[in-house]
Amino acid sequence: MDVPFLSALNLLSKKVSEATTPLIKKGSKRDYIYEIWSMPDTNGYYLKVRKGGKYPNTKAPEVVGSFKTPQEAFKYLDSKYR
Repeated sequence: MDVPFLSALNLLSKKVSEATTPLIKKGSKRDYIYEIWSMPDTNGYYLKVRKGGKYPNTKAPEVVGSFKTPQEAFKYLDSKYR
């Protein structure tokens, strides 16, 4: 498979976030760490949540829902993770 030099260079220079599903927002709320990701193929968003605390990276984030807008994801976060 032959790839032109400039095409290969463009692929290498892309940010990792551009090559994968885009992270919209990452933060913490109360005792939880959350991430909102967009799904370009369906024009939707999904919410990942994990418990914060002393060792927040010991458990992977869990997908807890998919939403039409980031605002819906925040509302869900507010109502379920108090």
